[in-house]
Amino acid sequence: MKALWRILTARMIRRRQAVRATTAKTLLRTGTTTAVLVGTGGPMPSQRAQSCTALFANGQFLLFDAGDGAARRIEALDLPLGQLRAVFLTHYHADHFADLGEIIDRSWILGRRHRLPIYGPEGVEQIVNGFRAAYEREYSYRTAHHGPAVMPPEWSAAQAVAFDYDKDGEATQVYAADGVTVSAFAAQHPPVEPNVGYRIEHAGKVIILSGDTLPTAGLLEQSRGADLLIADVMAMDAVRQIQAANEAGRNDATAQIMRDIRDYHISAEALGTLAALAQVKCLALTHLAPPVDQTLLVNGLFKRPIAAHYSGKIVVGRDGTRIVVAR
Repeated sequence: MKALWRILTARMIRRRQAVRATTAKTLLRTGTTTAVLVGTGGPMPSQRAQSCTALFANGQFLLFDAGDGAARRIEALDLPLGQLRAVFLTHYHADHFADLGEIIDRSWILGRRHRLPIYGPEGVEQIVNGFRAAYEREYSYRTAHHGPAVMPPEWSAAQAVAFDYDKDGEATQVYAADGVTVSAFAAQHPPVEPNVGYRIEHAGKVIILSGDTLPTAGLLEQSRGADLLIADVMAMDAVRQIQAANEAGRNDATAQIMRDIRDYHISAEALGTLAALAQVKCLALTHLAPPVDQTLLVNGLFKRPIAAHYSGKIVVGRDGTRIVVAR
């Protein structure tokens, strides 16, 4: 029995290593750009991981937001977490940063050998320093147990990189490396401030990540002609019905939340209109509210209302959806 277990374990490890190696080789090829919708949920309970998008551009692994469940989903998708280059946060709702500590820790355990930069607007230092304080003992135990050659302590933690940005909608470059640039622009998610979306460019290709926002003139301008717009979206009528059901059940606090969240997210109809005006080549939906999975509901709540205004390609994101922007 032990011999059989040894054989099966060895085979399983070899297969997993082969899959991971192939995935890393495919995604980290120079000259290519691929987006992976790691987490497509939000605060509403669901089986989806919360907000997290991976972008592989010209051999670089960049991560945008890291909500609850992001680290496990990244590993389940066999993404090369040990080669993560940088993380970018849009704002400081927990469903966009709750798993940041695990992203920092697991990327180090899996081979990251540089101090991980965490980019974000004012306040990112508080987030990063909080996780550093929470994980200090974890880092020390790993190094003490496995040794500094395996767990080098100098690379365990992350480094906050705060940036200013134009509140009027112009994009401000915050990152540039090997032909890839990332710029931040103002988003509107009141009362949450600061709050940004991101514009990523490489080899003439443009990817826009809206973050959580209302439709704005800035988002429209940044999205014009974009190869890919990754946007949050809300089915307003469905959320309104959830509110009504909670009011009927006297769940007053939940009903209030369902009422309030419609104030600061973009509707499917408004998103379709914006994508059409911007002539976006492909529109990918993430942070779905409500986070339905059934095809009938997905089409009825999101795809059809958007398609009534926008004739381009629509990708309704699920955790793990991969979109190739440039080969």
